[in-house]
Amino acid sequence: MSQGSPGDWAPLDPTPGPSAPPNPFVHELHLSRLQRVKFCLLGALLAPIRVLLAFIVLFLLWPFAWLQVAGLTEEQLQEPITGWRKTVCHNGVLGLSRLLFFLLGFLRIRVRGQRASCLQAPVLVAAPHSTFFDPIVLLPCDLPKVVSRAENLSVPVIGALLRFNQAILVSRHDPASRRRVVEEVRRRATSGGKWPQVLFFPEGTCSNKKALLKFKPGAFIAGVPVQPVLIRYPNSLDTTSWAWRGPGVLKVLWLTASQPCSIVDVEFLPVYHPSLEESRDPTLYANNVQRVMAQALGIPATECEFVGSLPVIVVGRLKVALEPQLWELRRVLRKAGLSPGCVDAGAEPGRSRMISQEEFARQLQLSDPQTVAGAFSYFQQDANGLVDFRDVALALAALDGNRSLEELTCLAFELFAEEQTEGPTRLLYRDGFSTILHLLLGSPRPAAVTLHAELCQAGSCQGLSLSSYPIYQQR
Repeated sequence: MSQGSPGDWAPLDPTPGPSAPPNPFVHELHLSRLQRVKFCLLGALLAPIRVLLAFIVLFLLWPFAWLQVAGLTEEQLQEPITGWRKTVCHNGVLGLSRLLFFLLGFLRIRVRGQRASCLQAPVLVAAPHSTFFDPIVLLPCDLPKVVSRAENLSVPVIGALLRFNQAILVSRHDPASRRRVVEEVRRRATSGGKWPQVLFFPEGTCSNKKALLKFKPGAFIAGVPVQPVLIRYPNSLDTTSWAWRGPGVLKVLWLTASQPCSIVDVEFLPVYHPSLEESRDPTLYANNVQRVMAQALGIPATECEFVGSLPVIVVGRLKVALEPQLWELRRVLRKAGLSPGCVDAGAEPGRSRMISQEEFARQLQLSDPQTVAGAFSYFQQDANGLVDFRDVALALAALDGNRSLEELTCLAFELFAEEQTEGPTRLLYRDGFSTILHLLLGSPRPAAVTLHAELCQAGSCQGLSLSSYPIYQQR
């Protein structure tokens, strides 16, 4: 490794250009000087009072939420709560929830369309999911049941409200949890109106409202009719969006509470009845409902989604991470004062060489244990905790600003293409292809495997050759 300035680093940039679909993960809030002055004044006077009163109401919700489930066994909670508990507690939580949003500045909730009954549509799907204020849609829906992370049960007040709601809980740490959630959703959705409706945010995460993210199939597994619910915030300034990159929680809360009045539009679309094919294929069902909602909103329906902790966007037929882990590796090495040099000499073309963390540190000339552990963690490890040195060589070559895209592509083929038993041609197979795209662009491996299969099918072969790419056919 050689010492160098951070300005010499030039990693691949997967961000789509001007002709690409809008990036739904980024929200930029531009304020004029007059708007800044207004928010400073209202933020100092109005926002503190509103936020304080809203938190007081939030804690007042707790007794009603607790009273509804107090003394009930887990077996009793497997059935919908009825009687005086539902009458008193449900109306109490509904009224206080409306007061809470009113105090935060949501003075008007405009409702369009007609909400279907439980028998007509056991499942409600709401989109776009753009902010932590979106639970306001629960109010015109008469507090339907929701799906939430099991970890939220430990959050004060929020956990009590989830128990009150008899929410369906999913744990990210329990592989069997998702199967139980699917069974519970199907049980409630097919109860013949016994259970209240279940509300889903099928995108699964927040966006900037400029495009719909890919719908997850959970809301559509039961194969029952669903009613799409559109959420709009038709305010002159968008202070509510809470995207992956943009204003944080406190800033969004403070700016929204500083607005004199915020408006929410909730529109109920006609019930969507699945075809026989859709009822058997939740993914097809989800995609078709997404298109219907996108058309009603006047925005694109995209394949963008979160894969693990990284947002993935679509460029052509390829899915790429908005910020690949390669960029995180760059930050780690840059912090250590290092820049990439000629480190691919030890990588043998077409052959994997597994290295340990200690050998990794020696090869990169890193001495700080924390830096070594951080950099090593960005590469896929096998069962023995070893990484393929070809991955390291390609990643560092990509971070080297002295290499052109053509040179980097050639190096990737040299490292991962395999020799053929007959003929001089070297081919890049599925595993090597997916490793290259995942490493450089953060593409999910299943998406890369699918793309490889399409390219091979077009060329009528099992692997890809370097000369099959147009960039080399023009040389």
